Amino acid sequence: MPVTKNTSSLSRATMIGRAVVKWGIISLVVMIVGRVLITSLVAFWKAMNPPKPEPPTVGFGILPSIVFDKTLSKSPTSYSLELPTGNFPLFSDRAKVYLYSQATPSLLADQAAKEIANRYNFVFAPEVVSDTVYRWTKSLPLVSTFEMDINTHQFQFTTDFMNRPELLAKPNLPDGFQAVQIIKQFLGSANLLSDDVATSSGDITYQKLIGRTLQPAVSVSDAEFIEVNINRAPIDDLYPMYSPQKDRGTIHAIIAGGLSGADSVVQMEYNYFPTFSSLTHTYPLRSIASAWEVLQAGEGYVVPEFSGQKAVIRTVSLGYFDDFKFQPYLQPIYVFEGDDHFVGYVPAITPEFAQRPQP
Repeated sequence: MPVTKNTSSLSRATMIGRAVVKWGIISLVVMIVGRVLITSLVAFWKAMNPPKPEPPTVGFGILPSIVFDKTLSKSPTSYSLELPTGNFPLFSDRAKVYLYSQATPSLLADQAAKEIANRYNFVFAPEVVSDTVYRWTKSLPLVSTFEMDINTHQFQFTTDFMNRPELLAKPNLPDGFQAVQIIKQFLGSANLLSDDVATSSGDITYQKLIGRTLQPAVSVSDAEFIEVNINRAPIDDLYPMYSPQKDRGTIHAIIAGGLSGADSVVQMEYNYFPTFSSLTHTYPLRSIASAWEVLQAGEGYVVPEFSGQKAVIRTVSLGYFDDFKFQPYLQPIYVFEGDDHFVGYVPAITPEFAQRPQP
């Protein structure tokens, strides 16, 4: 009997153990499958019912309207769309707006401007053109003029390079990357190279002097000069800068192949205004269809390089308008591009948050 009893107890224990293992495995599988199922259902529900995004911050309040120089703007006789897909591309419902740093008169502005000029070897006392504009001159290596707004540090640097035929003899031009670096080093030597310019790629065009006018060279071997244009780097690496002129950057320069280093920079216009990179707010955008209506109504801006009569639009994108003159905010624009060098701009901020432009 004891043997039978022990055998029965062992059998019962074995059955219970097997049952525990069996239901434990089943419970574990149910838990895993259930968790996956619940997680998938939650994800599906969130995908079908996404939370509403936070509204744009509009922290700068009502923005002043972008000021376009309408004396430069062209007026096509008609507009037509020839987009690759036949439809407008999709854009976000909002974009960032940046505050420019506005220069103010300072007792130190005079000395700071003279230090910048001295970095470019303009060592003599300047001519005071106005309360805010100084002009320096020098005669070597070229007859040169350096005119600067002492508050904003905007400047124009010009030389008599067109009167120097020796610059055209066996020009030794740098490649495109080196040309952009020469301009950045030129600015950096006077502490005028900002981070958003230092990281910008820049654009170059090979030029040849015909008469007293620079014209695009037929080939690199035919070139005597390089035109360099640099804008600040695109916002979020997506939205590039556009200026009042189609291919002209806020930093525009000419490099001569007959000189080297900093001396090779024979012309420059510097119209860069810094922004507060950490001070930004988002604003709602008008629809692209609305922007197209504004452009057709003649209320946008068309670059002066447009050479046609009828505007045929091939692409539409979003960018930022970076003017040669100071404006309070760096604002987004819709950019329409097409045939005959057509480029048109329309302010992208919804009219609800922008002042009406002055007539």
